[in-house]
Amino acid sequence: MDCVKKEHQTQVMSKEQFSPISKLSQTKSIQGRNLTGSARHIRDLVADIHKNIQIWNSLHLEGITLLNNITQAKQDESYSEILQEQCDKLEIVCKELDNIVINLAQIAQQMKITAGLETDKEKLFATWPNSKFGQVAESIYSAYSNEAKAKCKILENVAHYYTESWKMLFLASWVHQPFLPENLTTVLESMLIESGHR
Repeated sequence: MDCVKKEHQTQVMSKEQFSPISKLSQTKSIQGRNLTGSARHIRDLVADIHKNIQIWNSLHLEGITLLNNITQAKQDESYSEILQEQCDKLEIVCKELDNIVINLAQIAQQMKITAGLETDKEKLFATWPNSKFGQVAESIYSAYSNEAKAKCKILENVAHYYTESWKMLFLASWVHQPFLPENLTTVLESMLIESGHR
């Protein structure tokens, strides 16, 4: 009889040990709770990343409209006043995108420093190790930095080419944002969920 009990206990332990669903030890409920210290600072930085990306998205859409206007105005080798006006507006958009990249760089640096201050093994939130916040912020900064450089190249060249193929290339490059990977939105959403914003 004792042998049967031990075998049953071993089977139960094995099932728990290899279950795809694991129980988190001391999960922290952060929604509806006032945070302090490093957890609060990281949560605020995550909100800042989200805010900057929302501003980026608005500027991105504004840039699409301006690029459409530029491609319609550029029909030959001449440079009209309307074309110059639209290019000036697109330059302002690109400068604002560069400012967002600067903000994301500062946020990523602060995130890494803040996460590095937590030397104990306890996680600030539910599942992510503290260092992951800095890594994710750095990857977001890197992607948006590369995309901003591409948009500046589009700005530098769009008024000088008037063939349909070039105009379509510039417009498609702006619209599709090739340097922003598909999983970036998922990573941002994961960070928002982990830090209790969602």
